[in-house]
Amino acid sequence: MALKLAIYGYDSDIGKLVIETLEEQKIPLDDVFPLSPFSGEYDAVNICSQNYFVQPIEEFDFEKANVALFLSTQDESQRWISKAQNAGCIVVDNSHLFSGDEKTALVVPEINPFDIKKAIESRLVIPALAPSVQLCLALGALHDEFGVTRAVATAMESVSESGRLGTETLAHETTLLLNGMSGDHQGFSAQVAFNLHTISGSVEDNGYTDHEQTIKSEVSRILGKFERGFDVTTVQVPVFYGHTISVNADLEESVNVEDVIEAFKKSQFVTVKDNDENLTPVEDVINERTVLVSRIRQNIKGSKNVSFVCLMDNTRRGEAISCVEIVKLIAQNI
Repeated sequence: MALKLAIYGYDSDIGKLVIETLEEQKIPLDDVFPLSPFSGEYDAVNICSQNYFVQPIEEFDFEKANVALFLSTQDESQRWISKAQNAGCIVVDNSHLFSGDEKTALVVPEINPFDIKKAIESRLVIPALAPSVQLCLALGALHDEFGVTRAVATAMESVSESGRLGTETLAHETTLLLNGMSGDHQGFSAQVAFNLHTISGSVEDNGYTDHEQTIKSEVSRILGKFERGFDVTTVQVPVFYGHTISVNADLEESVNVEDVIEAFKKSQFVTVKDNDENLTPVEDVINERTVLVSRIRQNIKGSKNVSFVCLMDNTRRGEAISCVEIVKLIAQNI
């Protein structure tokens, strides 16, 4: 079916990357409806060399579209999603409003594309959080080849995990501090620039944050529950873009490091880098379309345990590409 796509949040950071991805992948579009929260905007958005006029969401007839992509804030998604669904649109919501809700269809297109049928039936689907995508793509390569029985991950997340608020706060606060003025970390509990945050989100009774709980839930839903469990700790670092995750995994069978490297190389979603290469988010990850894996090692050679570090462009690869791939799946199945 020809794709008629409504995009709310086309001018957000993720929205711009989504449009770039649509153009890069040459997605066939029958029509596009860029939606704005404001009335009276006389502007147009160029996508794939064609101009599409911006329309106010309050006046938009969602029956004109068959897929609605929400790249807005949670309160805006909550306000408009039902209207889109009731008009027959299948909603792809990237606001994280439904993150952690196990009743909502969750799709990492590279791993569980078959679940798109649930999304079409319910007219709602959510992409996984960027750290969940990163872990699923990396651990999935090992799980397919050897089986994973347990995994422990420490995710060093860039401030863009918190959206534009995170990047703007880091830039603003860095400027203030370098000019001898006190920081201004509105929206965050502590200084963001030149600092680490050991808590992302609110801490629950079990000691995990709601953000960590969501990652745990999403990885389990996508890859299945590991026999001996999965644990994750998230730390916010003063980096604009790019997540770095250190992973320790127990496998179902004994392996050598060379076996693990080959398993990663078989995945089209992973790029293996030399262990002695100093990978950084700033130099190596921005605009990268795969998950970079390095520091592959074993404490005991030939054991069932392996450790590695993986890096990913969380905004482009983790969010924008995931959203576009979900839209493509919907178009192929309606």
